[in-house]
Amino acid sequence: MTSIKGVGALAALLATAILGVACGSTPTTSTSCSKTFNVGLVTDVGKLSDKSFNANAWQGVQDAVNDSSLCVKAKVIESNQPTDYQKNMQLFIDQKYDMVVTVGFLLGDDTLAVAKANPTVKFAIVDYAYDKPPANLTGLVFREDQAGFLAGIVAGKMTKSGTIGGVYGLDIPPVHKYRVGYENGAKYANAAIKTLGVYQPPSGAKSFNDPDWGKQQATAMFGQGADIVFGAGGNTGNGALLAAVQANKLCVGVDVDQYVSYPDADKCLVTSAEKHIAFSVKTAITDMVKNTWPSSGLLTFDATNAGVGISPFHTYDSQVPADVKAMVADALKKLADGSLKTGYTG
Repeated sequence: MTSIKGVGALAALLATAILGVACGSTPTTSTSCSKTFNVGLVTDVGKLSDKSFNANAWQGVQDAVNDSSLCVKAKVIESNQPTDYQKNMQLFIDQKYDMVVTVGFLLGDDTLAVAKANPTVKFAIVDYAYDKPPANLTGLVFREDQAGFLAGIVAGKMTKSGTIGGVYGLDIPPVHKYRVGYENGAKYANAAIKTLGVYQPPSGAKSFNDPDWGKQQATAMFGQGADIVFGAGGNTGNGALLAAVQANKLCVGVDVDQYVSYPDADKCLVTSAEKHIAFSVKTAITDMVKNTWPSSGLLTFDATNAGVGISPFHTYDSQVPADVKAMVADALKKLADGSLKTGYTG
């Protein structure tokens, strides 16, 4: 883990320049704030260009900025490599920010270290749960298995070949939950279905950020008979979606409604498995502003609180039979009341 010692002095000198060049910002819309809260977001190496995970976290920050009742200003720093994570957080700390939001499981250890060293700054991290976090740190986690399960029902019903695929990011808990839910949802809809899947091996700066690899894996699955692919791995998964476009196959997006966020894949996108990251990030920022910070150090988003779901079918709406839509709606209700399980036991 990179040490944060010695970073502060350099960061103080560089903060204004780096934040001004590398970060986007949106001014608060309120003119009657007794205090303005400064929030900084640090992406993982997938950056905002992933069109899903990091981009949606930043959208949540922007949603807070645009809520005049919160009096928030914000900036984002995109990380180029894992050794940037603590340095980027420190830039915000040296600028006296009130809160830092970090995006992704891979930032877990670094976020904990910086949060412990800066107890007066609030921290929220997407996709990480700690056993005993410090009081200023909250994890934002999701039931990705539930979102994947719903998308799997669609894939299981829409496949014509009886084989579906999934191209995933690193084998970490959030991604693993997506896969388990997707494959079990497909089997719930179609007991005879065959599922193919592959995780991306650890690749440093290319982790979740290797569309060429993702495209190769999806193409191989089409060669094995798959006619639908789930791309669940940031830019890596986006490569699988593009492979589906080129092969005239169907695809399922991830994290957000990728029909909206990633129009290059619209031709193949029948739906996307969503976890409502923007909602979770705005919730955490609101808790900071309103002084309702969770004492548990954890906020969980699932089918019970509209924290997960699937996207509209968009141009495929007329091709998705009514009984499939009804099955998805029934499954969502049962996931929320606990009468249906996804099969994930982690």
